[in-house]
Amino acid sequence: MTVIYARCPLVNFDQAEGLRRMLFNAKPRFVTFLSALSNEERNATLVNLSAGLGALGHDVVLMDARVNGTSCAKWLEVPIKTTLLDIARQKRSIKEATIPTSQGFKLASFCRSQQLTEYFPATELVLTKLDKIIVSLGNSVDIVLVDGELNDNNKLASDVLEDGQVVIQVTNHPDSIKAAYGLIKRAHSHCGRRDYGVLVCGVTELEAHRVFEALAHVAGSFLSVSLNLMGYIPDDDYLRRASRSGRSVIDVFPRAGASVAFSRLAQQMSGFNEFATSHM
Repeated sequence: MTVIYARCPLVNFDQAEGLRRMLFNAKPRFVTFLSALSNEERNATLVNLSAGLGALGHDVVLMDARVNGTSCAKWLEVPIKTTLLDIARQKRSIKEATIPTSQGFKLASFCRSQQLTEYFPATELVLTKLDKIIVSLGNSVDIVLVDGELNDNNKLASDVLEDGQVVIQVTNHPDSIKAAYGLIKRAHSHCGRRDYGVLVCGVTELEAHRVFEALAHVAGSFLSVSLNLMGYIPDDDYLRRASRSGRSVIDVFPRAGASVAFSRLAQQMSGFNEFATSHM
């Protein structure tokens, strides 16, 4: 399996430079995933990518920044006792908010759904503390992958995350492509022009190429937005079987096609980190 790069006049031709800038320019490193997949697919993708990075020796935190009850924390059946919002309200320490998982990464949660009534009317002081806590969390690890969503104002959970990088998860179904463009359009309405990564899931290499070119065409034509193709994850029953057991496919079926894809994506992300360090 090889990662493909689309040749399209509306995307960056220097894909290596685009991915380097997208993933590794900012310190600390936050990569927020917005998804046009089903909840099961998006959670499995984030858990397995986190596991892949952890298997390479990286200190990884998967931050649950969704509050609708379908997030990675719920999918992993990990009880959240302390959230980042708790810390901002001086109720807990940041160490209590990062939970080691058996998959080789840590899990943190932005806030629980029942805390929403506390979060939205939060004082400016609490919000400022929350941003500082998120920065501190990012500085304490190699990378933070964020299970993110846009709120009613088309913003991410924190301004800190908006300063990081954003990746759109999409598959080859027309509704998913439409939803992915909708996410880019919504984020664009708040953040203005910026680059987005694209990770195509449940497809062949050729299908990933076609999905990316279609999405890049409309984003470039109507929003003047540049997209970078991160890669793709193939459709794989072994991935579904591992997900049903609550484990990563890399751990359960290390030679499966999906395992190879997640491992290579993790290696690619690590490789661009080394490139950025030696060329900046």
